[in-house]
Amino acid sequence: MLVTGVLPNGHLLVAGEKQIGVNQNVDVLRFSGQVDPRAIGAANTVQSTAVANVRVEHRGRGAAANANAVGWLARFFLSVMPI
Repeated sequence: MLVTGVLPNGHLLVAGEKQIGVNQNVDVLRFSGQVDPRAIGAANTVQSTAVANVRVEHRGRGAAANANAVGWLARFFLSVMPI
């Protein structure tokens, strides 16, 4: 986790990324949010309940991610007859 900025009230903007590779698939988890510096504990840790405006993004590459993607034929039918 890195501090990417400091707000005028002193709160820290933090962001981090983790890549997990399993069986030729790569999952990327991105996390960002705001932390009050007073919430930083021992060993520079912060409780998850002390992070505000959290944003979590999950992306995948590989066979597992492709299996969950909507195919071109399904996209066509959804554009003609939306659910």
